[in-house]
Amino acid sequence: MALELAATASNPAPVTDARPQAYKLHAWKYNANSRDFHLYPTLRTLGAKEVLIKTTHSGLCYTDVHAKEKGCGLGHEGVGIIERLGGAVTSLVVGQRVGWGWLHSSCGNCQSCVDGYRQYCASARGFAYSDQDQGAFGDYRIILAEFVYAIPASIPSAHAAPLMCAGASVYEALNAANVKPSDRVGVYGVGGLGSMAIQFSKAMGCGVTAISSGSDGATSLTKMNNAFELGADEFRLAEDPLPWANTEFSINTSKGNGKMINVLLITSNVLPEWRSLLPILARRATIVLMTIQDKPLAIPYMSFILPGHRLIASTEASRRNHIDMLVFVEKNKIVPRIEEFSMSKEGIAAAFEKLEAGKMRYRGVLVVPVPARKHSREEEENAYPYVQTCNCKGHQHLSKK
Repeated sequence: MALELAATASNPAPVTDARPQAYKLHAWKYNANSRDFHLYPTLRTLGAKEVLIKTTHSGLCYTDVHAKEKGCGLGHEGVGIIERLGGAVTSLVVGQRVGWGWLHSSCGNCQSCVDGYRQYCASARGFAYSDQDQGAFGDYRIILAEFVYAIPASIPSAHAAPLMCAGASVYEALNAANVKPSDRVGVYGVGGLGSMAIQFSKAMGCGVTAISSGSDGATSLTKMNNAFELGADEFRLAEDPLPWANTEFSINTSKGNGKMINVLLITSNVLPEWRSLLPILARRATIVLMTIQDKPLAIPYMSFILPGHRLIASTEASRRNHIDMLVFVEKNKIVPRIEEFSMSKEGIAAAFEKLEAGKMRYRGVLVVPVPARKHSREEEENAYPYVQTCNCKGHQHLSKK
């Protein structure tokens, strides 16, 4: 039985696996009993249509907060470097910097997939619902090549990470709403999604109204200034959004005072009070629901239908829009507002604490620590991923350390 370790200085492994190979990967998970984060190993075969990515960065999304109690591998805004290719992969190369988002697979044959909207496939699977032993919080990731995206050279990895979910989702929502430069876009909730919604809408030539909650005057003033710094033209309080009711915070630039909203993006983790929000919408406005909720949606009926509003849902981006989003960000030199944390037990805990407290400005990014020294030959041979291949009936077995 021959033992084949992953690439070392004296024993380089092939960059393309002609036949399936098994690797040992590690992912950070939340332990509900100990109430903290631990690194767990898993054994994974690299399929013919998959790639092995060495993770360098991952964004932290509020979806991770919803999912952590499941005990799954966390993180779905990953960026890293391809180290291995499955035998059938021809669209990517080893050494290429890539990213991936929430979606991991779809059937590829249904009407949604054929139309390019594989995120709505009935068989679609993504973060926390498939490959639960893997995540972007970890050392390596194995994923289907068609769900991987090349990162433009001008976008740093730390900035690319939040684009893999938040950026792609915002671009998809604006596309689904058929946003035009003449539209006023309202952004309800100025957090990870909302901050990028303001930046993207502004880059598309739209006027932007930011709507956010405020517990007191000082908090509201800070949120207002942050929204203007991101590019908003107007700020309104979620508790009382009518412009004449809170003129202290309704400070506007050249787009004009109190302009009605044509497209409203719901980017908050809390559903709005619709009775106070509907009056600031233009006639025939489009409301786009973007976030995960476990509460029922209840909208005042007559106030919604008489102006001819429409309500749509938008989740993960299509592959086309994901690629277009990266081109759009590069062309418009959009820089996500991020805070960096170490991808370690302490760093992950600190990032979650800040996010759950509502203090993240605006997207947390976990960064894999760079080794301070070169590893010895013995350390390299004991590193992961590693593989043991035998010739007994074509099976692969992982070695035991």
